Amino acid sequence: MLLDSGSSERDSGSGSDRRAEGGDSDTATSGEPSRPEPEASPAPVSAPGSSLIDASLAGSLSASCEALFRSTERALQWAWKLLQLTKSGPDAGPLVSAARLSAIDFLDRIPPHVRRSVVELLGYSSLWEAICTRLGRPQARSQEELLRELGEDLQLLLRGAQARLGTSAALEQGLLVHMGRLREARASEPGAPLELRAMLDAFTHAVSEVMAAASAHRRAWEAAEGELSESAAWLGAGDPGFCSWLAEHLSGTVFAWRLAHSTVRLLRELGELSGQP
Repeated sequence: MLLDSGSSERDSGSGSDRRAEGGDSDTATSGEPSRPEPEASPAPVSAPGSSLIDASLAGSLSASCEALFRSTERALQWAWKLLQLTKSGPDAGPLVSAARLSAIDFLDRIPPHVRRSVVELLGYSSLWEAICTRLGRPQARSQEELLRELGEDLQLLLRGAQARLGTSAALEQGLLVHMGRLREARASEPGAPLELRAMLDAFTHAVSEVMAAASAHRRAWEAAEGELSESAAWLGAGDPGFCSWLAEHLSGTVFAWRLAHSTVRLLRELGELSGQP
């Protein structure tokens, strides 16, 4: 409250006065001049609007996609280590066979799905950036033309978000099934070697991180789909004020989608260079 802040300022000021008086008496007693305290360095100033960009749909989608990509890279390393540790053969125990099958299944199914998620977000960010750029250009439009144009743009973005939501939900479901198989494999042979059990536990933990990232990415697409559906419903009411506001709002997000496009494009290039995912 303002009253509390004012009283605390008076208290801190009176404390400073008491410290100053004490410092004068000490100086008078010792006869030595007091040393000036070093000035506190100013706090770094954040870039304007960065918090708004991070909180946007573009920021949440690109951040969750990057988390999905990075976690998949870590899980891939554990999958290859697990394959190197396990060897199939007639003498292999049930845990060895199950662990090897889980690693192979992960390598065959999950990285291509993650790569598809990256490519889909890359195309979606390009689409949104193009729409925002066009809406931001000065152009004489009647209210009917603007309403029709915005309606077509929203439907295009909405269909794209719904399709990508399906991709992310399928990935999350596949990871959930994979996690269940890993837990079943862990319980198949309690007396297996400690090194194998530790490696399987590490791989299971890495896959759980991928699943958490996939869930966050799915929720980001759900948020995008929900906001676009709500905007389309409001636009369908034909309110001229909302129509103008929406056009201005969309044109103002072009920088956020440009950043998202750059982030996701870098992920695609990293995946192409390393082969993962």
